[in-house]
Amino acid sequence: MPNRKSTTMIPARPVARRRTRRGEETRRQIVEAAIDCLNHLGYAGTSVEAVMEQAGLSRGSVLNQFPTRIDLMAATIQAAMEAMVAHTVTLAAAIADPAARMRAMCDVFWTTQQLPASTAMTEVLLAARWDRALAVALRPVASQVETAIDQFTAQLSREAGVTEEGLDANLLQARILILSLRGITLELMYDQDRGIIHRALDQIRAMHQAHCDRVLALR
Repeated sequence: MPNRKSTTMIPARPVARRRTRRGEETRRQIVEAAIDCLNHLGYAGTSVEAVMEQAGLSRGSVLNQFPTRIDLMAATIQAAMEAMVAHTVTLAAAIADPAARMRAMCDVFWTTQQLPASTAMTEVLLAARWDRALAVALRPVASQVETAIDQFTAQLSREAGVTEEGLDANLLQARILILSLRGITLELMYDQDRGIIHRALDQIRAMHQAHCDRVLALR
C-alpha cells in the first residue's frame, strides 16, 4: 500500500508579541491608573475612559495594550495579586526567626489586605460574580497566584522545621487566613469602628497562634 501522509493540520503557534521598554512602561502606567480608579471609583466607574484620564494617555495608547476592558481588568488583577504576594514576602523576610515568621503570618496577611492593590482586587472579584467573561479571564490569574502562595507557605513551613503533616495543615491555614481577612476587610470598608468585627479579627489572630502551637509541636 502506498504511504499516506497525515493530512492533520497542526495549528501554528501564535507569535508572542514583543513589547518594547516604552511599551512596558505604558502598560505599567495603565495598570497603575486602573488600580487607582478601582480604589476611588469602584469597578462600575472604572471605564477605559476613566483609566485613560487617570493615566494621561490617549484611547489608542490604552487600547493598543489592552484591546478590551476584560483584558485590562485581567492584567490589573494579575499585577495587583503579584504586588500583594511580593509585599507579603518582603514583610515575612524581615522576621529573622522562622517560627516567629510563621506565627506572624496572620498580621502579615492582614497588612497586605490593606494595600490599594488588594482593594482593587476585591472590586474586580465582586464584579466577576455577575460578569461571566471576566470570571473566565480571572481563573488562570487566580490559579497562578494561588500556586505562588502555596510555594511561599511551603518554604516558610520548611524553614520553621514543620513536618509534612504540618505542611498540609499550613497550606490550608494560609488559605483560611487570606479568605477570612478579606472578609474582615470588606466588613470594615464602610465603617472602621465596628467593635464586633475587630473582636473577630482578634479571634482570628488567636486561632492562628493556636494552630502554630499545634503544628510547631510536631517538629
